[in-house]
Amino acid sequence: MALIYFDSNVCIGKHGPKDSREIWKSDDILASMDRAGISGALVYSGLAKDYAPAYGNAWLAEELAKYDRFYGCYTIAPGYTGSFLLPSEILDDMRQKRMVAVKIFPASHIFSPCEDVMGEYYAVLEDNSVPLLIDKPQIDWQDLSELLSNHPKLNVLLQSASWTDFHNLAALMKKYKNLYTDLSHMQSNYAVEIITEKFGADRICVGSGLPQKCPGAARAFVDYAQISNEEKQLIAGGNLARLCGIALPAPVAVKNDEIALQASRGEPLNVPVFDSHAHFLEDGGNCGGGFAMVDLAHMSYLSELMGVDAYCVAPWLGIWTDCEEGNRIVSDMAKRDSRVYPYVLINPAYGTDVAKEAFHYHIEEKMPAFKMFYSRSGIRYNDPIFDPWYKIANEKRLFALMDSGGYPTYLSDMAEVAEKYPEITFFLDHAGQSFHIAEAYAKLAKKHDNVYLQLTYTSVPEGVIEYLCAEGLAHKTLYGTDAPMRDPRPQLGWVAFANISVAEKKLILGENMQRIADRCFTK
Repeated sequence: MALIYFDSNVCIGKHGPKDSREIWKSDDILASMDRAGISGALVYSGLAKDYAPAYGNAWLAEELAKYDRFYGCYTIAPGYTGSFLLPSEILDDMRQKRMVAVKIFPASHIFSPCEDVMGEYYAVLEDNSVPLLIDKPQIDWQDLSELLSNHPKLNVLLQSASWTDFHNLAALMKKYKNLYTDLSHMQSNYAVEIITEKFGADRICVGSGLPQKCPGAARAFVDYAQISNEEKQLIAGGNLARLCGIALPAPVAVKNDEIALQASRGEPLNVPVFDSHAHFLEDGGNCGGGFAMVDLAHMSYLSELMGVDAYCVAPWLGIWTDCEEGNRIVSDMAKRDSRVYPYVLINPAYGTDVAKEAFHYHIEEKMPAFKMFYSRSGIRYNDPIFDPWYKIANEKRLFALMDSGGYPTYLSDMAEVAEKYPEITFFLDHAGQSFHIAEAYAKLAKKHDNVYLQLTYTSVPEGVIEYLCAEGLAHKTLYGTDAPMRDPRPQLGWVAFANISVAEKKLILGENMQRIADRCFTK
């Protein structure tokens, strides 16, 4: 039976700074929900967050009257100066406006969420079983802990917590039974399964982050989850409906192509899927750089569920600390699993002989690719120390994943090396992280035949894949996951539910990467 999705995290209307290509109108948001098969959404007003709660709530009430698939989320702030209602007044106003939940933005509205400032408001919500929603960037862990402790019967849905927050989130969920989480930014590997096992499926609510984020990414996390259908339905919408005291919205069909339909059923895709950007830990590993991660065996299992045929792997140990040992690990992985295409890492900061290492791994071991990571080495990609490496890669037509993190001259340096080494296929990492980045990277990809765009990022912006395809770059855009930093399932959903043609999806999901891989060692 198809799941009914009730999205807990959607903003509608005008809001603060936005890209001109980002959707914001209610009709466009509903069209996006339709493509992902989202039945209903708990919506808050962008005006309430970025201008004034009372003004935005009034606007939202008018909008709710036009759309029966939207359910109102009321924004509050301290009103002791007269800028908003008093605690005793909010419930009547909320009910008159047909709102079913409350949200606060302490950072945006410049107030402390502490008990002395907001305690009376929390008490009203607690006494009347109204759920409170908070975005993690709006509150620190200490204030959240005190809120949960002081109001144990107030159900708090924490939204937009990142995969980097997983340790703290798990600790608080263990201690406070009234803490819930959404999945809009929580892409830690196996997060759905881990939270379900340790704290129960009734503690998770799907949240997309529309209009900034793709709703298909959020639902793919659930559709491919290795839990029961009953648990999936709780997460998909049952929990949110229960917290808000309403019935689930009526089901809607996915208005999309067969690739999206397969993903919505949690089935392996029957088109080629080639992950251009993955990292695994050593066998049995579960933590890298302080982040909760998994090893090849765990990632292989998820890959089979999704229909992934191959993945390019940069060992996390090599990226973060020890290139030599990381290269050994990924070499061993490739020998054990034909789906692994290894990335070689070399860090000259340790006095490594770059020419010798590159010759060994690319010529003797036939590894087809390499990765550079400026933020860990501090060495620019156009530094002459890398020339012996580039020359070997250029001669053998290899491909390279070039990380952009913390790199102020990234694009200009990439333009230089791409022009100097035309036979290397260079991937601009995280090219889909925002419209601004996508536009800048697209210019370079259009200028250089050997420059490609690699998508993966937690932000999964709604519309950015469509933008790249509209720019004529479907043939140069690559699916990737960055697993196990991020769970791979939302990244797959981002592409599977995109508003592009099946032919374009097939190029991005696997055909482009396979063409690049087949080109290696042909000269």
